[in-house]
Amino acid sequence: MAGSLCPLSRQRAEMDILENNKQLRSQLAESKQELRDLREKLRISESTAFSLANQLQKYKCEAFRDILEAILGERLDFEEKEQAEKLTLPDKL
Repeated sequence: MAGSLCPLSRQRAEMDILENNKQLRSQLAESKQELRDLREKLRISESTAFSLANQLQKYKCEAFRDILEAILGERLDFEEKEQAEKLTLPDKL
């Protein structure tokens, strides 16, 4: 009688493994989709931040210089830009 229980136990264990495998694959698929969604949201957020930083730079917001430099990845010098914009064509020649 003990011998007849062993194949049933083994069969049950195999079914449990298959069920766990199915659940884990489903969770993996959901996690991959969530990752894709988060990456898309990150790209949108980065684009928005870059666009807003460019707009702030146009208004020469000195108070936000550190943030602008971090987002735009370049060193900003508002004073030099202002002086360059004030130069007229004869001054440039």
